[in-house]
Amino acid sequence: WFRRTPAARERTTHESHSNATRQVASFSTLEGRERVGVGPCMSCCTAATRTAFGLLRRGSKLSLSPTGSAGSSRLPAVARRGRTSRVPAAFRNAPAFTSRGGLVSLHRRHAEVLARSSRNNPVSRAVSSVASPPSQDASVGDVEAKASGAEISRGGDGAAVRPEFCDISEEEDVQKRRIVVMEPGATVVCTAEEEKIFGTLLDVVKRYELPVTLRVAGGWVRDKLLGKHSSDIDIALDTMMGEEFAAKVNEYLQEKGEETHGVGVIQSNPDQSKHLETATMRVHGQWLDLVNLRSEEYTEASRIPEMKFGSATDDAYRRDLTINSLFYNINLRCVEDFTGMGLKDLQDGMVRTPLPPRTTFLDDPLRILRSVRFASRFGFSLDDAIVHAATDAEVQEKLLSKVSRERVGKEVQGMLRGPSPGDALSLLCRFNLFDTVFATSFPETLTSRLPPTVAWGCLHSMRCLDAVLSSLANSRGDASFFTKELTCEEREWLGLAAFLAPLEGGEFQALGHPAGKKTKFIPVVHTVVKEALKWRVKDAEAVSLVLELAADMRWSLIGRDGAELPKFTRLRAGKLLRRGKEYWRLALIMGAVLEMPGVVMLGEGDELQPWAVELAKGPPSAEPLAESKGSPLHAFSATSLGEGERTKDGVLSDEADAAKVRVSAKKLSARVRDVEDAVAAMNLDGVWNMRPILDGGKVMKLTGAKGPVMKVLTERLIDWQLENPEGGEAEASAFLASVSEQIVGEYVQPPRGA
Repeated sequence: WFRRTPAARERTTHESHSNATRQVASFSTLEGRERVGVGPCMSCCTAATRTAFGLLRRGSKLSLSPTGSAGSSRLPAVARRGRTSRVPAAFRNAPAFTSRGGLVSLHRRHAEVLARSSRNNPVSRAVSSVASPPSQDASVGDVEAKASGAEISRGGDGAAVRPEFCDISEEEDVQKRRIVVMEPGATVVCTAEEEKIFGTLLDVVKRYELPVTLRVAGGWVRDKLLGKHSSDIDIALDTMMGEEFAAKVNEYLQEKGEETHGVGVIQSNPDQSKHLETATMRVHGQWLDLVNLRSEEYTEASRIPEMKFGSATDDAYRRDLTINSLFYNINLRCVEDFTGMGLKDLQDGMVRTPLPPRTTFLDDPLRILRSVRFASRFGFSLDDAIVHAATDAEVQEKLLSKVSRERVGKEVQGMLRGPSPGDALSLLCRFNLFDTVFATSFPETLTSRLPPTVAWGCLHSMRCLDAVLSSLANSRGDASFFTKELTCEEREWLGLAAFLAPLEGGEFQALGHPAGKKTKFIPVVHTVVKEALKWRVKDAEAVSLVLELAADMRWSLIGRDGAELPKFTRLRAGKLLRRGKEYWRLALIMGAVLEMPGVVMLGEGDELQPWAVELAKGPPSAEPLAESKGSPLHAFSATSLGEGERTKDGVLSDEADAAKVRVSAKKLSARVRDVEDAVAAMNLDGVWNMRPILDGGKVMKLTGAKGPVMKVLTERLIDWQLENPEGGEAEASAFLASVSEQIVGEYVQPPRGA
């Protein structure tokens, strides 16, 4: 069914393939630890589709009960096995299923359709949560590890399925570069939908006389106190496991004649710092995570703690940050701050750990990156103790060895999708985390040749992108260009392309890992995106294309410093746009970045300039956005994220270098605008969709050509169309007739012995 065309799939009825798709697909990851059970047909059965999406946004060892069932969430067929089986042959090569990495997702087409639906719809919310870092709003210390590794939320190509919208970048506060902290006396105000959900949960407790206190934990409480919307509801239970309580909820809903749904269970996985078993279900159309409060004990023989039920205080101190350790007691309808620091830090705008940072980070080293992400997301200040712990050698070694690359990649994605990606990457460089995050996939031949200051060279390149974007925004009178006109993916690709630009080009193109028996070398940048961050192949190809095309646009459209400005022609621009397609604007902006002072391509033999390295260690150099603070990539740096090493006695010691960057950014952004205006005037936007005016049959009849030469003739025909946009078939035929003999003569090999 998955191999059919989209039209054929739509014509396929539920009855015609329900028997085949109701089989259970159960399989394991490469490590043999995770497993997934898939119930009814995910394409036709709405309830099963939604339940599957709920599981897709969660972590490891998932199993799914049939839709509408209460009680145990483990299918008997799965529970009886001592080990899981391979993917059924019918599904093995289907685009929706893959055994590589033990991953499963719905068909990409269905994911895209659902992602376009209302974000308030529970299905689209599940799509938006898949592979977010780990959900833009997920912030609970150990439930934070929901997406621990590559266990779920991956597409048919082994790639993360991710949302197409960025809630954070669309907030009014972010547009105005305004830091939002908790107002004194702030309280949690629940929506009508939330009141209904909480009322039902309390009715379950009362109906079955359960000795349990219900609390909402973490990110939902934090965002409510900040006056923001949140749909990430995590219910913490003090005396019951989440799966047990979920069964009672379904039992109660069945008694009331209301709709019930399957319950997913995410088993604990201490090896990947996933310490809690979590149940996930839908109640009144809203996804809920149900988890027990925990405490832990370490044994002398093992660093992996033994988990057991704990008090709310125990649990709060084991979470990642104080601002995420707050609870909302549903029984008492009040906020609880058991660390005594969460409310104050939320009011002061401080990122702090409940326990000493080193202890918190060794518990789950990913929390280093989460601290950076939350600081850059909210514009909060980092506690000094976090700064010291983040550079601890043992902590960084644990981040490298204990945390999966998928989890690292999701945090980086969250940083790039947040309001201040430049601040986030600045902190990564200051914490000496460049190698741990980005360089794990570097071949030895490259590592030995990179200068020790390569991280700062990468950051300078990204800062230059910031300067160009800021000049563009100010010249257009629209500060929201980067956050509104570009999609989330485009923001990621452009930001990462700028950061990795020094690793592009020349020798480094041949230093990637060999690909298979043919020893096809993969560029270093592609390897970083695909292997170090475990992003999709699509992402790696997009970033590589933007950089490759940017180098050509730099020469052909932007112009080199001191050289004569290249003549803008419809043919030259049209061919570049046809290569870049919808990414051409990203490549054009990136071409301007490559021309900025101090930006180098190490693979071309360039050397990092000491002044650029020192400049990168301080605050950003971009001119501030008009009518707001900060810059496109550094929303909050002027207020909380560091003066670096550029200030001395309150005076900028390298202001001349910073001024040089701003002057170049203004000049190059003007050139970018000129190119964009010329493209619009020549009606070239969308030129990549232009088809040859003569089809293949007419070309063959006119020229008598066959085989590979047809491609060359078609390309020449497209070139003619670019130069002659008003030309018709008659003129095109005359042109092709005049050049075909020479082209065919050059490309058709003479017969043997001639």
